[in-house]
Amino acid sequence: VSLAGLRAETGSRVTGTEGYESEGIRGLRALGVRELSYKLVFLACYVAPTNPRFGGKELRDEEQTAESIKNQMSVKEWEKVFEMSQDKNLYHNLCTSLFPTIHGNDEVKRGVLLMLFGGVPKTTSEGTSLRGDINVCIVGDPSTAKSQFLK
Repeated sequence: VSLAGLRAETGSRVTGTEGYESEGIRGLRALGVRELSYKLVFLACYVAPTNPRFGGKELRDEEQTAESIKNQMSVKEWEKVFEMSQDKNLYHNLCTSLFPTIHGNDEVKRGVLLMLFGGVPKTTSEGTSLRGDINVCIVGDPSTAKSQFLK
């Protein structure tokens, strides 16, 4: 900021009438605004609100039967699901196939697997809605594949 008719110089400061500097605020960072540079992107073809509290439709009311799920699958898919259901080591096989490049960390793999399948939402007798999602917090030493689980 400079007076009319005067040339502004680099580093020069002008003092206002009450002794305050009249430079103003430099950038948005001084206002507390952080730089928004996200590296994660979500691509979607369709988004539907599902929480009735926010104007969405409760989709969990429509219980699907085993027969209706079977009708949505091809014969080959259904045979694969049936074959997997007969496997005595299904839980172990799913855990080992989830992160094949990470050795060990079996408990973390089980936790992430259960998180992916999710839980069952419940409503208490008082009417409180409990969501069925499982949250996982992975804490550990550096270089122990924590970020690989998130990928």
